[in-house]
Amino acid sequence: MTRPAYAPGQAWTYRTRPGEEDSRVAIRRIDREPEDGEVFHVSILGVKLRNHRVPGGLQPAMNHAAVSRATLDASLLTTDGPADADEGWRDGYAVWRQAYDNGDAGIFDLPVPEILGYIEMVVAASGEAR
Repeated sequence: MTRPAYAPGQAWTYRTRPGEEDSRVAIRRIDREPEDGEVFHVSILGVKLRNHRVPGGLQPAMNHAAVSRATLDASLLTTDGPADADEGWRDGYAVWRQAYDNGDAGIFDLPVPEILGYIEMVVAASGEAR
């Protein structure tokens, strides 16, 4: 079996959560880190991420997540053309980069739907919106 050639600028279908079948993963950047090897920076678009901090309580995208090749291999199905050109992921990347370099952040190795569930759990545990 050949390994998929993941590259920045690709959009992929993936094994989505129910009700999010039109969601896509956009590969934004690939870094090589001494500790973690390939780190894929992705946006997860077209989701209904529960977040009490945003109007309406649903966030339509997770602009940045740092994930492993194992995450992509377990989740992605087929390429779906080029990713959008949205640069919104860069802010999240900058925050992650600083925290990662300080030893305060890592990468996900869970399948994409589990990452979304984890983020929802963390946001819900963060308390009510102010």
